[in-house]
Amino acid sequence: MNNHRLRRLFSIALPLVLAGCGGPEGSVDLTGYSEIACTDQGISVSDLKLTPAQDFVQLRYFDSYKEDGQAPAPPLSLSSSGQPCATATDVPACETALENAIVTDGFHFGCQGKGGCTQSHFLVTTRGDEVKTYSTGVEVQRLLGVIDTEQEAVLKAFASSYSFLCGDKKQGAVKKNTDGSFNVIGTNGHACGPGTELTQHVLKVTGSGEVEELETRILEEGDSVCPAGQ
Repeated sequence: MNNHRLRRLFSIALPLVLAGCGGPEGSVDLTGYSEIACTDQGISVSDLKLTPAQDFVQLRYFDSYKEDGQAPAPPLSLSSSGQPCATATDVPACETALENAIVTDGFHFGCQGKGGCTQSHFLVTTRGDEVKTYSTGVEVQRLLGVIDTEQEAVLKAFASSYSFLCGDKKQGAVKKNTDGSFNVIGTNGHACGPGTELTQHVLKVTGSGEVEELETRILEEGDSVCPAGQ
């Protein structure tokens, strides 16, 4: 077989081999995307244009798992914006209600720890003397109203069970489109142990809050051994 014919066969066969290999595919093109806004604890709830306006917005994380005879741990604040109970007529009562605000179920579940899938999130707001919680995607959408800022699009995607890693655009990025919608990059899954994978998702979030998956890629595949606790 001459060299020319060998090169021709190789050029045909190589794409077919690669197409069947699977494995990590790398990130989508990140041109035009910005990192999502974050605090030290997680995604930020700043830059939200809410109607009616709220005095205070806070994103909380909680774990409903409890040992026998013990109460669950109190919720943890991940991010907040505004002044709690700023326009309340009874500030002490408002502050007490805010401190004690809790839900039985939340959005964006986590499945680590002793209790399995017992970790989730919720939002709490104050407006005047009113303290309200938002524990479902539908309730979050009612609070956000029209999705008209980048961070509202990120929060909507988060409430739809997509995850983000702050400081890494491959796992947390957003950009506004010319039609007023937003593209958000988030992830699902994890790469720890055989058969696992971390997937990247490109989402389109419309002004009405619809979340559409545009593209999915495998960023990482799990090793054969996963360290305990991960």
